[in-house]
Amino acid sequence: MYKPLAKTFPIVHRKEYLFLGGEFEGGTWVVSAGEFVGEMQAPYLGIPASEQPVKMRFGEFYKIENERIVEIRCLFDILGLAAQAGYPLLPAFEGRSDVAPGPALDNGLCYNDQDPDESRKTLELVEDMLGGCNRLKGSKLASMGMADFWHEDMVWHGPWGVGSCYGFREFQEFAQGPSVASFPGRTGGYHQARIADGLTSAFTGWPSLKGHFTGKPFRGFQPTNGAIGMNIMDFYVRRDDKLHENWVLIDLIEFGQQCGVDLLDRLPALSDTALENA
Repeated sequence: MYKPLAKTFPIVHRKEYLFLGGEFEGGTWVVSAGEFVGEMQAPYLGIPASEQPVKMRFGEFYKIENERIVEIRCLFDILGLAAQAGYPLLPAFEGRSDVAPGPALDNGLCYNDQDPDESRKTLELVEDMLGGCNRLKGSKLASMGMADFWHEDMVWHGPWGVGSCYGFREFQEFAQGPSVASFPGRTGGYHQARIADGLTSAFTGWPSLKGHFTGKPFRGFQPTNGAIGMNIMDFYVRRDDKLHENWVLIDLIEFGQQCGVDLLDRLPALSDTALENA
């Protein structure tokens, strides 16, 4: 996994937004989220090299046993990288194409021990918010009661293809609303890890969202009328008694495969020379 990445980005800056750790169901997890910044010197997963500097968001969950890493779960925003290289693989979206990192740069890097009471409050808030998501009735967005858990000036950093949002209204209109309309009655909370550390929290589940694709088209994919699941990573920062910032990575390439679509097939065929150099 790392060798092709290192060949594509021989010189790269790994910029962390969040770093935290915690226990989940008897396991120790260390979590990081941020972006790789550099120039593509070789194709990556069929994406031709770009002459311009690019960014690729990442999320990483490391499970630790006996002072060694025994499991890694990671997601890269590969569709965002393809778009920067000039190959958008999904239709235009209503969310913002880029949202600069906000206050998590100040309080999201938990390199030192955090107040356990603050960690507990953050985890309880996230779990209460997830409980609200699971109260969804059909496609009625209001049935989840999300306003109880988010600041009005929240920031939501979605993956490319969904987009990012400034404020609760945009979050409902551009992020949660389309998802609920496509997957009525969806449920979540199927997690391999869910932790909090001070004001930060993170979870991942493969899948962490389940439902049936019986509603409206989603990001260019047509309804399958069958069951679906989404592999997701969520990272949060709490401010006072509500959530303020949320980074989200979704494996939309794998989701496309569930819909019978291979998004990477939409990339141009690389020349023999490019393949030899990759």
